[in-house]
Amino acid sequence: MTFGASSSLPFPNRGSIALVVRHKTARGVPPPGEGHADVIMPSGAPVGFFVDAATEDRGTLGMDVPGQVYGFAAFASYRPWYVNLADATARNVVSGVLLIRVTAAEQARFVGAWRAMRSRPGSFSLVGWNCASHAALAFATAGLVGREIPGLDTPDNLFHELRRRHASRCEDHFGYLSFRPRESSSDELDLNCDVGIDAVRAMPTGPVPPPRGTSVGDGGRPGM
Repeated sequence: MTFGASSSLPFPNRGSIALVVRHKTARGVPPPGEGHADVIMPSGAPVGFFVDAATEDRGTLGMDVPGQVYGFAAFASYRPWYVNLADATARNVVSGVLLIRVTAAEQARFVGAWRAMRSRPGSFSLVGWNCASHAALAFATAGLVGREIPGLDTPDNLFHELRRRHASRCEDHFGYLSFRPRESSSDELDLNCDVGIDAVRAMPTGPVPPPRGTSVGDGGRPGM
């Protein structure tokens, strides 16, 4: 089921998770404004860390503001171009997806990390505790990366760190993403979703570039 997209990603799939870097068009091309990092759960559900929606509505963005873990409903309300193919295409929001095969133990720790963040989201800071920092925390809790991203905490640096460590069990895709829930769920982390993308698996493009030492942003403004 691809909802107009050209191919499907293997979700729901107990045994796979993914990092999503918004506005990333190819493996060796960093996203403008550093993009945004969120993830795909084994269920296929989109999950990410953003500025709290009420705080963003007031225009209070940037450093040490309340944060929020988004599930599908929040994405659909506040970032539909991250989960709906028509909106992604209309706004030209291309996503880079790094799909990683994981063990049952790694999967359980990854999901548990997001449950803990959702329970106590804490703050969002554009530098040092942003979307990529929180995604990295979940991957670190799963044992897939170290406690710090080499260089600055940017979505692209996290993407390449995961690829460096797990090249034999990951693959990347680039295109417009779409998510379609199969049924309702009382827990959005377990919401079974079909995931479509409009592009095929990327071919190798040479050595992974070194971590970039630049300022971090979320697609031009915090939380985008």
